[in-house]
Amino acid sequence: MPSRPLRVLQVVATPVGGDWFYRQVTELSRLGNTVQVVLPGDGPLADRLRDAGIGVEIIPFKGKEIRHQARVVAAELRLARFIRSFQPDVIHAHLLKAILSCRLAASFYPQALRVAQVPGSVHLHSRLYRRLDKWTLSRDDLIIGSCQAIADQYRAMGARYVDVSYYGFDVHHLDPLTSGSAFRREFGLADDIPTVGMLAHMYPAHLRAFQTIGVKGHEVFLDSAALLLRRIPEVQIFVIGDEFPIAGGYRRTLEARAAELGIARNVHFTGHRSDVACVLAGLDVVVSPSLEESACGAMIEALLMQRSVVASNVGGLPDTVQHGVSGLLVPPRDPAALADAIAELIADPLRRAEMGRQGRDHCLRRFDIKLTAAQVQALYLEALDRKRTKRAI
Repeated sequence: MPSRPLRVLQVVATPVGGDWFYRQVTELSRLGNTVQVVLPGDGPLADRLRDAGIGVEIIPFKGKEIRHQARVVAAELRLARFIRSFQPDVIHAHLLKAILSCRLAASFYPQALRVAQVPGSVHLHSRLYRRLDKWTLSRDDLIIGSCQAIADQYRAMGARYVDVSYYGFDVHHLDPLTSGSAFRREFGLADDIPTVGMLAHMYPAHLRAFQTIGVKGHEVFLDSAALLLRRIPEVQIFVIGDEFPIAGGYRRTLEARAAELGIARNVHFTGHRSDVACVLAGLDVVVSPSLEESACGAMIEALLMQRSVVASNVGGLPDTVQHGVSGLLVPPRDPAALADAIAELIADPLRRAEMGRQGRDHCLRRFDIKLTAAQVQALYLEALDRKRTKRAI
């Protein structure tokens, strides 16, 4: 424990969603630290943080078009002034645009520990973003990878100090004894009808690596469903989640793909669901066919609900899904391998149940927010001590 409460400035580049950020911020505050948040815009995330008693400052540091540059420069100066007025012990940034903004603004307050936590590595597929990240990497005192694969990527890029800490969950919030009957009745399904679902936001990425398949791999899931239905005609497929407002009709594109594949009758696009426990309880197999992923919140939730899972063998998914123990891992972009793994689990209910038990135990140990936030605080203290020692030499 610190000898005095730390003053922690947390900066993130999204005003919406961000459950992973909210949980970490509020738990660090509960540990006794004085936590202040900077967001690029007002919205639901700001409201939730204020309701939790966290101070929120809105500074619009995001923008990439030429007409935004004057505003972004003004925002950088404002962020630098805010840092000096708050006088943080730690400046902790999440997502690339927040990380780059803090690397610049924090130059005017060098005594603070500069931490970048990387929730995903999609940006590294962009030559420009990768160069900007690498060129400014030396400004950080600590890089925290949100999974082992991301930490390894930043070590290879030349980061000085790298560690791993997962974005934690309230692991006891989901009850694996929740009944899935209501969800099944909603779609008129008997208990013996096999069900497979994917829970994810729908969004394409405007990067070359993801032009034909979105980051979350919805297209792979639909293609695998077509193969699966040839073997198990009665299986019901659920696409759970919706597109972001800026996605530009991506959901309609996915619905059209299901129609073209001739599987629309068995595929249900449910949109966003707030009754996650009930939904998961109604599914036999939960999949994550992502092309890039960290530890994957949807997979953690599924395992906490003791569901059997199939996931791509990429990024942080192997940190979450232990192949052959708590689920199955398959190559990314491979609908046939995904369909084979799903069919294998559907055919073996006893194995599914055992994998679910193993998965919940694993997630309780690894992703409890009380443990992960305490670990982040310990990393702060270790890095602050290292920074002080370096100054004293």
